[in-house]
Amino acid sequence: MPRLLAEVVQRRPWGWRRGTVTSVGTDGWILLECEDGLADGARGRRRTAVHAWHHLDLSDRLLPGTAVRVHQRASRHPDAPIGVGPAALAGPPGVLPGLVSLHVAQGPPPVPDPVQLEQWADLAGAVVIDLRTRELLSGRL
Repeated sequence: MPRLLAEVVQRRPWGWRRGTVTSVGTDGWILLECEDGLADGARGRRRTAVHAWHHLDLSDRLLPGTAVRVHQRASRHPDAPIGVGPAALAGPPGVLPGLVSLHVAQGPPPVPDPVQLEQWADLAGAVVIDLRTRELLSGRL
């Protein structure tokens, strides 16, 4: 994965979308079924297809049914349609060698930024707990 794309993904941790691999071709094309982030009544979240391409054959690693996550908040060409452009793909440990860069050819728009983004960076309300002793180090529960 290019360093710049990895940095963009790290700066936007809220941009991940859960998905499932539907098919993987030896030519690099991958079809995913992902949550589009919108509720669909009693059925839960709506699912939508994401068509993406990777320059290497991942068919031996990504099998149909594999749970993955897609992050589409990378820079894209201003004339490109919404939902098209560079993306990051993450799979279960041992399936992929870390993050893998993709080009999304068709899919939903990226996950929107959270409302009141400055609250994400405000550490005044953070709670810090020592995981070994379970002692409260700062903040209030």
